[in-house]
Amino acid sequence: MAGPGFHARACAGAALLSAGLHLQMAGQHAGLTAAGMLLMALMCLPCVLPLWRFGSVGAARMMMGGALAMVAVHAVLLLAAGGEESGHQHGGLPAVAGAADGAGAQSTFTMLALVGWELTAAMLAATWLRRMDASGRRLGCSSPPIASRQRG
Repeated sequence: MAGPGFHARACAGAALLSAGLHLQMAGQHAGLTAAGMLLMALMCLPCVLPLWRFGSVGAARMMMGGALAMVAVHAVLLLAAGGEESGHQHGGLPAVAGAADGAGAQSTFTMLALVGWELTAAMLAATWLRRMDASGRRLGCSSPPIASRQRG
């Protein structure tokens, strides 16, 4: 039996890198922010082994959903930080760490880099799921693979 292939293992590597990045950021913060980073790192780990060993479709879906959720969270934090830096705040949302002490530009760059990485991880998972669908492997849905559908 063949292994899951390079694409599934690239997804596993992306999930592992995301966990590592969150662990590194947890070490740079304190309190609830550090706890949140540790929680996010733990959320990344369940996808790694199933994707690496088996090419798990469920893990790929979870990875894609988690990565897109992180994009949304980081986007909210970026928007909140933009309001804080300009002296205008909406809804009392917390600013990006470091925005108040003059490190706002670096923090904003870091947050944008995270958004880019999470989009890359989501795209890896989505393209792998699409390849599995096109190859005829069952993905748990009742519709036939797209490659076998007739054009109407």
